[in-house]
Amino acid sequence: MTEPLYYTTHRAAIGELLIVGTARGVRYLTLLADGADVAAHLTKKFGNGVTRLDGFFATATTAIDRYLTEGSRLRLPFDLDGGTPLQRMVWLEIARIPYGETISYTTLAERVGFPRAVRAVASACGANPVPLLIPCHRVLAKDGTLGGFSLGGLETKEYLLLLESQKAAVAA
Repeated sequence: MTEPLYYTTHRAAIGELLIVGTARGVRYLTLLADGADVAAHLTKKFGNGVTRLDGFFATATTAIDRYLTEGSRLRLPFDLDGGTPLQRMVWLEIARIPYGETISYTTLAERVGFPRAVRAVASACGANPVPLLIPCHRVLAKDGTLGGFSLGGLETKEYLLLLESQKAAVAA
């Protein structure tokens, strides 16, 4: 039997978020475009059977808000479903990058055992279904430039990196 999927939308500091999850954790997180048809987006991504259940995500939305406004560390369970073996390996390695730190796509490729597959690793970053929870914003180009970011683009990536670096500096 398929595990029930629930969703909510949430106005956060970076925009309107769509959060989808199961009892095990968040499975999908994205920014919605203004005026987006949430039902159509959910149907395209998951088919039918995703139920709106706002209260189910109260802990997650509170934690996301605290992270985006105060820089509080964000630790929420995620429920990875799908992805290739390489993508899943990359996502789990990204989840190990310490708060306030960054690594390069090259280093990430080395860490997952595929040092010549930098482009595939970068593509896996872009396919991350739960940005923020698996902090792919902490992965940069070899020369230190930002590269891409699927959750709101480079402006959001820069915001998150600045937020974390400021909070990490205060904690040090």
